[in-house]
Amino acid sequence: MIKPFLTKTKWVFIDLDNTLWDFDGNAQEALKILYTKHRLDHLCLCTVNDFLGLYKSINASLWRRYEAGELDKETLRTTRFSDTFTAMGISIVQQPKNIWQEYLDICPLMPRLMPFALEALAKLKKKYKIAILTNGFETTQRIKLGHSGIGHFIDFMITSEGVGFAKPQTEFFALALSKAQCSAAEAVYLGDTWHTDVLGGMGAGIISYWYSNHTIGIQSESPPMNDIMDMNLYGGSVSDLRLFSSL
Repeated sequence: MIKPFLTKTKWVFIDLDNTLWDFDGNAQEALKILYTKHRLDHLCLCTVNDFLGLYKSINASLWRRYEAGELDKETLRTTRFSDTFTAMGISIVQQPKNIWQEYLDICPLMPRLMPFALEALAKLKKKYKIAILTNGFETTQRIKLGHSGIGHFIDFMITSEGVGFAKPQTEFFALALSKAQCSAAEAVYLGDTWHTDVLGGMGAGIISYWYSNHTIGIQSESPPMNDIMDMNLYGGSVSDLRLFSSL
């Protein structure tokens, strides 16, 4: 069952990647461009789909280490490509050296949004203030907002890079509440990653909803309810942004 917003709700906090901005789809298009440009099929036996699959898996693993504070930004950005090329059987000598920077230049410009993101934001904006809470990088995330056409809906954005804390840390959400000048009871949160977003938001006392369009972070379409310490703070699972905007 999906919990309706409380009458005292003033702020809607939303994750960006794979909740509003289609990270998987946009990243895939950027990587296809780079695969063709650098003629990676001439350097190994891997197809473009092999490349996409390896990169996605390696990138997700490195992001978990980054969020845990085990990697810095630059190591993440470069290693995800070098490790992918190594897994593809491309020697270090043959690996394109600056492809990581080309990816950063291309990917944030991709405009693809999650289904009905624009409609949902427009409806939410009529009643609430909206903030983006993201573990992404400051400059990259601002470019995404500008080129996807959703920036004008957003009152402010907090990035893990900008504040020095990352979801699911309670300090991250506390800083968001402080900037919004509201209590946890006056906000709701929506994100696609179970541990980082939903459990993180609930840990800060915010009613949190799981955007289940992409089952990132768990291998099931049903959330692991045993993780929930306080059911009063779990808003429910939402697979359609239009439904979320109507709560």
